[in-house]
Amino acid sequence: MKKKRLSANRSLRSGRLLKSRAFHSIKRRGKLQRPVAKRLSRNRSRSSRYDHSAGVSDGRAWRSGATYDTRVEKLREAIHDKWRRRFLETPIKQNEDWKFLQLRGKSYAAGFMQGSGMHTPLSAVPLRHKAAAVVCAGSNEAALQAVLNELEALPLHEIVIVLATPTDWMYSQARSRHNTVIAHLPAAVDADVGRALGSKLTGADIVLFVDGEHAVNADILARFLWVCDGRLDVALNDLSGQMGVFQKRAGVERFHEFLNASLDRGDLKINSLSSLPFAVSRHALDTLGATALTVPAKAHALAILKGLRIGLGGMADSRRLNGSRGDWRVAAGDHVEAWREAMTARGSRLQFTDSTRNRTALGDWER
Repeated sequence: MKKKRLSANRSLRSGRLLKSRAFHSIKRRGKLQRPVAKRLSRNRSRSSRYDHSAGVSDGRAWRSGATYDTRVEKLREAIHDKWRRRFLETPIKQNEDWKFLQLRGKSYAAGFMQGSGMHTPLSAVPLRHKAAAVVCAGSNEAALQAVLNELEALPLHEIVIVLATPTDWMYSQARSRHNTVIAHLPAAVDADVGRALGSKLTGADIVLFVDGEHAVNADILARFLWVCDGRLDVALNDLSGQMGVFQKRAGVERFHEFLNASLDRGDLKINSLSSLPFAVSRHALDTLGATALTVPAKAHALAILKGLRIGLGGMADSRRLNGSRGDWRVAAGDHVEAWREAMTARGSRLQFTDSTRNRTALGDWER
């Protein structure tokens, strides 16, 4: 009886020992990982504090310098220019991390405004190339004002505003903004046509296209500019999170998804140049031609066919596509044009081979 108890105690102790060793092993592995994350967090926090201090210093210097101007647009220009120069001179390799980059930009801008004693909404993005935005105004005056407010927070060389039959207030609102180019059309045009026309009026290296009736936060739009600054040729709005199950998707979304799949870009899912906002590089605009943007589905297909670098720029809430019969027919016609263009370039079967049918069995038979 004593031997049995001893053996039972030994097995119990050995079991506890094994569990204890496993626990300490896991704990040790955790200890190896935690300091890395903490160190990275500390480095980022230290970098943000440094950027804020640098911003305060630059803001004070700008306020006491000869270029000081009390106008808000001059403050924005100064912050964008100083931050771009400082960023490009910084050897830190984490610059490619967008979230960290955005955090640094916000810290620097906050410091600059503190040092200058002036404040304004701003999204600091250190771009190497000139950027512009194109917006085709609708009939909603308040929406246009909100859209322009967000665009002014970005480092844009110019904002092209296409106005078709505008009200006097809309025209004066567009003229009162800084660095605007206004295209005044005598008659109403389709928004896609208006944006295509607007793209011809800018020579910027990056062109951002936005909806004139739906404002998107400047911090979201900033990433579209960032990825098109030498990283992508076409930056699409990421609507993947709004896909839902297939049977509940709108007909237009199914067209987008099928077009991407048929051109061997299933990774793009329902994302397309038909959804605003999006951004393109100067190389993409010159390759496609501004006229191609009048039919976004066709321009999207051409971008894939011509091997442009296409990816996702950001995730902006998009207005639900209208499911009316008329809109559905227009979208169907646009996608037919896109597939016709693709078949002209790649053949009637695109990249898909027909390995199941023996067509030689037909011989010379004709229907």
